[in-house]
Amino acid sequence: MNRRTVLQILPQSVTDFFNEWQLRIIALLSLSSQIVLLLLGNRRKYKAEKWLRNILWLAYSPEDLIVAVFVGILSECQGNGENPSQQLQAFWMPFLLLHLGGPDTITAYSLEDIELWTRQFLQTLLQFGWAASKIFFKSWKGKLLNILAVPMFGAGLIKSVEKTWFLKSGSKDHLRKSAIRDPDVGPPGKVYYPTTPDVSTDSDGGPTPYVDPTCRCPGHIYTGIVFEGNSPSFPDIVLEWNSNRPSYPDSVLEWNRPNYAAFTRGCDINGAPGCHCSCGPESEECEIVNIPSPPQPASEKSEDVIIPSLPSRNKTIPDADLLEKAAQYFPKFKRLFADLVLDWTDLEQSKSFFENISSAEAFQVVEIELGFMYDVFYTKPVAVYDEFSFLRFINLLVSISALLGFWIIDKHEFRYVDLIITWLLLVEAILREIYCIILMFSSERTENWLNKQEKTGMTRIYQAISSCRVPFLFPDKKRWSDSMGQCSLLSNSLENLHIVVWNFCCISPLLEMLSEVWNFCISMMSEMEMLSEIWNFFSSCLEFEDCSKNSTVVPEFLKILIFEQLQQKSRTASDIKKAKEFSAHKGESALENMKCFSELGWSLGEEFDENILLWHVATELCYYADLNRNSSISVENSNCKASKLVSDYMLHLLLKRPNMLPNGIGEIRFQETCDEAIEFFLSGNIKDKIQACEKLLQVNTKNRQPKEKEEKNCMSVLFNACLLAQSLQLLETAMEWNCEKKWKMMSDVWIEIISYAASQCPSNQHAEALRRGGELLTHVWLLMAHFGLTEHSQAPRTCNRVSLL
Repeated sequence: MNRRTVLQILPQSVTDFFNEWQLRIIALLSLSSQIVLLLLGNRRKYKAEKWLRNILWLAYSPEDLIVAVFVGILSECQGNGENPSQQLQAFWMPFLLLHLGGPDTITAYSLEDIELWTRQFLQTLLQFGWAASKIFFKSWKGKLLNILAVPMFGAGLIKSVEKTWFLKSGSKDHLRKSAIRDPDVGPPGKVYYPTTPDVSTDSDGGPTPYVDPTCRCPGHIYTGIVFEGNSPSFPDIVLEWNSNRPSYPDSVLEWNRPNYAAFTRGCDINGAPGCHCSCGPESEECEIVNIPSPPQPASEKSEDVIIPSLPSRNKTIPDADLLEKAAQYFPKFKRLFADLVLDWTDLEQSKSFFENISSAEAFQVVEIELGFMYDVFYTKPVAVYDEFSFLRFINLLVSISALLGFWIIDKHEFRYVDLIITWLLLVEAILREIYCIILMFSSERTENWLNKQEKTGMTRIYQAISSCRVPFLFPDKKRWSDSMGQCSLLSNSLENLHIVVWNFCCISPLLEMLSEVWNFCISMMSEMEMLSEIWNFFSSCLEFEDCSKNSTVVPEFLKILIFEQLQQKSRTASDIKKAKEFSAHKGESALENMKCFSELGWSLGEEFDENILLWHVATELCYYADLNRNSSISVENSNCKASKLVSDYMLHLLLKRPNMLPNGIGEIRFQETCDEAIEFFLSGNIKDKIQACEKLLQVNTKNRQPKEKEEKNCMSVLFNACLLAQSLQLLETAMEWNCEKKWKMMSDVWIEIISYAASQCPSNQHAEALRRGGELLTHVWLLMAHFGLTEHSQAPRTCNRVSLL
């Protein structure tokens, strides 16, 4: 029996249409996907909507496959290349290879795409080295159309290699290698004193050496390094002083010198930038030569000794000073995303800066740094001063020359529909390069570079190009979504309660019958398992459930509370060990500070997911009970509102982003707690939140011990949460607290909980959150690192004398 293919079964007219239009459809699909990626690729940086990520996934994922199918079909049906339509379709191939490189707005959809950069490189080699070159030489007839394809091939090759390079630059291995400093002991030389004309002398007639007041190494001398470079940033000055002597100020504190970590880690001091020294016992002798240090320009002086704040030279750049600080910290703190330890000198500098700014400025610096990190992972971070910037202009000139060349050739032998597609490809190539140039000139990297320049011409070009950013066509200047997801256990339980009642009363029998029919149909379709697997695959890739509708803007008062608590802990931490202890607190410190740990300490156990559920339910019960008693509390008390927001946000993370929290069984606990709450509500005929909270707070818990379970396998925390809520409410009577003090303690606990969750979240999950509009948890994590409250820090070793020969 002869078997026929699908195309043989179809009518001849359908087959002819398919053969004639398949390359055109593929070219239009590739063109459409590029437009979608160009216009929407960078918007996920500040938009948390899942429909946007689904559209981008559908446009990004099949691009490599589209190019491969196009090359394969064109290679098969090309023939001898005499057909004019085939010649013109062969001219399309460089444009699809240009699409393979992708726009600047998106290089990777997720971190997995970044780590597979070697596969992208091999695909580029195969596409250009074999398939494209074969079709190109086969279709070569020496005509102008063939000549125009040559520079377009070059532009496509540049784009593809450029995409591979940026993917490699965002990989974890490359981040680790680029962040690790090469060991450098500095050039050999002698040891000198830096002196200035206005420096006083000691009793021996020599200059009075500087002593760091924070040094804890009495009787040690500090030996610097000789630099023999001619550049002003590498002055021939070194430093040596005795910590028992008086000090003189401002000699070489603000010079920018290389950070020789081999010396700085050898001394437990809070050294100023530029003074990289080691220490040893005073008994050791060294040669001293006095050399005057060069005078420091007045324009470079700053009151901020630890991190000199350069004045903004370009007033047209918004937030120029904060942008400069973020650009200064970014190369150092991006090590966190590579799971590397931060240098303690960098932490000291960062702490000194962040402890003396406002919460709004601190969060703004963190936003800029995370924006830079998003660009490294998911886009092509090109700036005007970058070596890749001139490639944009080369590709633009190539595309314009191809369009002009195609304009003058004889086109009467080509079909009208093929000409339209060709014009669309040419115009799209030109507009895409113009779009990317506008983005490049208006990027924050370019703005930071312009802020340091005094070139008015470049500033005018920047202003002119930036004014071309049409709001509808270009992404906003927002750095992240500035939103936090919200989820309420009581609301979820009450919604499910209504569904249970409706199903039981009205449609339960009908649903049972439909379920039986459905199961019968599934059993009869056992041969269709492949369809089920395909659906499961797409449903796992596409994110159908949209949580953005249950989100709220992060209020400024919440940022202030987070900043103030982290600032206080940073100032209290005397060393790195103490800072690590603070970052490991899950609320215990807040309870101890308020003298109520003995009453409430049982609620903060080892299981972090259980702690979140306990405090979430207790916070909701207290919130609605106090709101019912005093309706103005939700408006007047910022601690109350902050506690409710963080409580709902942490539950949102527990359910929707469990990978960002420590390992646990939070989803199981949540489901069992909801089931127990529904049973309780059914038995009490409860219909709204206020009534539910009143009933739960009236539960008899006098004979119930904390953590007690009616069954060993019961994961529900409902009644333990009721006990916690009653204990919180009793603080107002037993300990004579007012309502504001109670909510102050609860907000401190929740800020410690979110801080602990941020410090325990893996770095790759923080990086993944950047492509979903960002998470407040990630901003807290980086802010903690700037305050030195991080596990990724290393205490300096004990002092050892370093000798330079």
